[in-house]
Amino acid sequence: MCYNIGMDERFINELLDYTLPKQRVEYGGFTFPRSFIAEMFIGVLERYRARLTMQGINPALYGVPAPDIIRYICGYHYAFTGGMDEKTRIAATHDESYRARLVADVAESIFILENIKTSAKRIINEYNPVYCRFNILLDYLLTVGLKGNAACKERTSKAVYKLFETAFLKLKGIMMLAAKGLEKEAIVVWRSLHELECVISVLCKYGKHTIEEFETFDRFSDPEHMDEKTRADYDEKTKAFGINLKNANEVDHFENYGWLGAVPDLQLTKWNLNFRYLEDLAGLSDKYKEYQVACDASHMNAKILKWDKRRVLEFAVKRCFNSNLLLVNKFTEFLTADGATIDRKYVGKAIGDLKNVIDVFFAERV
Repeated sequence: MCYNIGMDERFINELLDYTLPKQRVEYGGFTFPRSFIAEMFIGVLERYRARLTMQGINPALYGVPAPDIIRYICGYHYAFTGGMDEKTRIAATHDESYRARLVADVAESIFILENIKTSAKRIINEYNPVYCRFNILLDYLLTVGLKGNAACKERTSKAVYKLFETAFLKLKGIMMLAAKGLEKEAIVVWRSLHELECVISVLCKYGKHTIEEFETFDRFSDPEHMDEKTRADYDEKTKAFGINLKNANEVDHFENYGWLGAVPDLQLTKWNLNFRYLEDLAGLSDKYKEYQVACDASHMNAKILKWDKRRVLEFAVKRCFNSNLLLVNKFTEFLTADGATIDRKYVGKAIGDLKNVIDVFFAERV
């Protein structure tokens, strides 16, 4: 199967230069043969245009960004051949039936997903400055965190870096949901983010011993398969908290919050092992009413179906902004204590730009 529709060779080379390195990284170093991907790109274009024409659609008016077509091809090729050994995979790229199948599947998928798709009504999208400014700031913070984690030798510091990374990625995920028109779902994820910011606040406040206990507390998650030493430690801690081991709810609370026992100068019982206590300890109890709203969003009922879409979006975005402010402050303190640095001037400007965009976008409409 050979495709040639007069495609400009320079354009294809520049396209592959831009997309293939990113795809190889995304798929863990998987090799996407350049000439094969180029031929599949031309074949998919040819078939996609024919599909549009057959449906009476003008191809010139319903194009798809060229890098996206490459991403589709690489995704399908990886799914079809990722489990093969290298020799078999290379052979597949020369097999006419496989090439025809790949072109057909990708072209049909693009046609359906790009032209017949049904999605939620969106207030913002990936090009809206609220979304863009959030991601510019978050990408910078993630880059700083990843570099710091790579240079870090201390186990407890690595654990905190991982928590910050998780928090910033959650924020990116929330904004992605908002940009897809899924504001209620964004609030549900913010609920998880708030729980995480409480954990981070407590760990940063109480330091190494508490972090170590938090990071290793999963050793108690499977009581039936503990070694003798861990079992003895488990029995001692659950007894100290007054946990009834026959009560699944109490055991669950111990597994989630028992690490708080490492916080110095606290006299805890099982009644303290809950989120409200963690939130109070983090100094974030003023957010509990917002947390309750997020809990409402996680339960399907008639009330949330009637929520105003724009107000829900505003709630989600502003909660995320406030959480991000707290996390940035904690992150800056943590980096400084760990000997790493952050460009405070850049971060300050990015935060200011984001706040201005949010204020303008959610201003009262006249």
